[in-house]
Amino acid sequence: MNPDSDADYSYAEPAPTYAPSSPSIQLPFALLSCAMAMIMIIQTQGAFRQKSALQDGKAQLIDSVSKREPAIKQVAEIKNKAQAIILDLLLLGKTDEDAKAIVTKYNIQQNEAAPAADAAPK
Repeated sequence: MNPDSDADYSYAEPAPTYAPSSPSIQLPFALLSCAMAMIMIIQTQGAFRQKSALQDGKAQLIDSVSKREPAIKQVAEIKNKAQAIILDLLLLGKTDEDAKAIVTKYNIQQNEAAPAADAAPK
């Protein structure tokens, strides 16, 4: 390397300082980055709040279902008892005039292809 070369710079001289002729673009980008970071933080906090609200709702749903189980069982028992009474009334209606009058008055009928009474939806 020749020290007399036509280089634009020299290590012996300090680096030139340029006076910006226009405002720096770094400040707007820094502000934009800060704003984007704030938006992301707010959205993350909202997602965490929503997650905890969903977990609370799930716990409440499980609690309410467990509280209603006895009532559901009672309804199933009442339904089975009512079906037994209706079947007895239909059988009795073949021989007894009073039972036949009740069956006729309320138009009680037995379905031929009745679904299984024990098959309750879960």
